[in-house]
Amino acid sequence: MARPRLFEINAVHDAANAQGGTISHAQLVALGVSKATISSWTRTGGRWQRVLPGTYLLHRGTPTVDERLSAGLLYAGPDAVLTGGLGTHLLGLRNLPLPVDALPVHILVPPARQVRSSGFVIIERTQRLPQARTVRGYPVAPLPRAVFDVGRRHTSRHAIRAITLEAVQRRMLEIDDLAEEIRHGQRQWTAVMRDVLGDALSGVRSVPEAGLRDIVIASNLPEPAWNCRLETSDGEFIAEPDGYYADIGLALEVDSREHHYKRADNFAATWSRHGVYNRHRILAERILPETIRDNPASVIAAIRATRAANGGRTPPDVRVVTGERGSHRGVPRRSP
Repeated sequence: MARPRLFEINAVHDAANAQGGTISHAQLVALGVSKATISSWTRTGGRWQRVLPGTYLLHRGTPTVDERLSAGLLYAGPDAVLTGGLGTHLLGLRNLPLPVDALPVHILVPPARQVRSSGFVIIERTQRLPQARTVRGYPVAPLPRAVFDVGRRHTSRHAIRAITLEAVQRRMLEIDDLAEEIRHGQRQWTAVMRDVLGDALSGVRSVPEAGLRDIVIASNLPEPAWNCRLETSDGEFIAEPDGYYADIGLALEVDSREHHYKRADNFAATWSRHGVYNRHRILAERILPETIRDNPASVIAAIRATRAANGGRTPPDVRVVTGERGSHRGVPRRSP
């Protein structure tokens, strides 16, 4: 078999390098590479490898995350949009459901596109193809859609909570936008996603806080206001506790060691906040995330005991400011 001429090899590599190291079968043929050569060079032990149907890398070995992304988008064809876990990763979220190199390449394509999921690529035909934004050279769905698509593809409540509440806590998306995706998107596999949205609508902003909300609801204790703002009667800021019982002036603080104690500034802020509580006659119940997880009964017992011991207490003169909830309609919440 005649060897390809050098300029042909250079042309092939130039074309692949312009596409993140990947190239299609049709492109190789158009560049003068025979089908026999393609077959020979992609066999076991050859210099190239087939990573998806009709899609190749010009080296052996495990593809990088970027090569998987490039190969998936090349395979999916024009107007393809990246979504799901890798989409949220490119958009800056950290609490991913799997390690980055283990996440599938989830791609949305127009409804008429005749291409199927294969290998590490999930292909989803959709009538609701979003307007993509370019991130690091890749077309990526808006964050509400990408988070929604993560929620539909994963069954772990913890994983879905982590990524959704991170996005809300960091103010990277509006709750209304995520609610809109849930209202108008496919309903299949969205039960957990809808439940997690209920957490966000209630005001919780982290997985430990959501876990605390779970056990409070299950205990039939009254539900506190979550992440509300406490102010004096003159409007002076006091604090934003994780939960607050206004009837007796009890603040619930989920004191994560990672957040509150590993950094000196967070440690100081935590203790400063508890001093502020004392000055304003606000009671404080400090709770560790691992206690919520491993011994929830003790958390509930402590809250019950504090409420019982202070049942006749005159609450402190503070104003409780909660977020607006009226605009979040049409998405079911959990009932206490």
